[in-house]
Amino acid sequence: MTKKMSKVFHKKFGQRVRFLRKEKGMTQEQLSLEIDADNSYIANIENAHRDIPLSRIYKISKALGISLKELFDF
Repeated sequence: MTKKMSKVFHKKFGQRVRFLRKEKGMTQEQLSLEIDADNSYIANIENAHRDIPLSRIYKISKALGISLKELFDF
């Protein structure tokens, strides 16, 4: 994956997390607490400033009450 493609992917993933989080009525802080991360972690994901491990992606999907497939449906 090229650097440009990677940035596009991270941006789309962050937008998807933001959309789903808001759809569930959660704040960034609430989601961070659910996945045992610091307060800025979700903001960094949503703004495409962070590459996240699979274990955290799994925790995000569970905290949002969705499947991994739904999380990547963008």
